Parts: sequence; structure tokens; C-alpha cells
Amino acid sequence: QTQFISAELMEHQLLLLLESLERKIVSQQLELVRTHIKLGSFQGEPFHVDAALLSFPHKKEQVLTMALVELSGVQLQEDGSAVPRDQPFEAVAALFVVLYTLNLLSG
Repeated sequence: QTQFISAELMEHQLLLLLESLERKIVSQQLELVRTHIKLGSFQGEPFHVDAALLSFPHKKEQVLTMALVELSGVQLQEDGSAVPRDQPFEAVAALFVVLYTLNLLSG
């Protein structure tokens, strides 16, 4: 059952990534992950990210980005406050690699 949940979660993330690619917001998402979600942020303590990187032309894009990051184990709020859950470093590192690759491929 855990394998099924992981596959479902991965599928949901892939759908969010595809929508991000279509909306051309991957580079901003990459910047958010690269700049503000670092190894030092994963000590279980709440932290803040630059709320400007959560600012998008459309509310849907902000919601999409917050959901994508949350699926990797970090709950983001609109004001930039963030709370890591269950030591998500590996999941966020994987998200970074995917965003980096998509950004590279999308030119």
C-alpha cells in the first residue's frame, strides 16, 4: 500500500510539474527552491522564504507552487513562512533536480 501511495503522490507531483511547465513558472519555482529551501532549513524549525518568489501573476500559480513544495514535505504560507515536516531534504532535493532539468530543457 505504501508503494501505491508513493506512486500516486509522484503522479500528482508530475501533473503539477506539467502545469507549471505550461504556465512557464518553472524558473521561478526553481529559484524558490534553490535560494530558500536549503539543508540548514531542515532542522524541523519553521523558517521564512522570500515572499516575492511566491508572487505570481495569477493566484492559481501561487497555489500550484505551494502544493508542489508541500508534496515534498515543506508547508508554505502566502506570507513566506515555511514549516518542514518529516525531514523532507531528500524529497526537496529531488524536486530541485526535476525543476532544474525542466528549466534547462524549456530553455
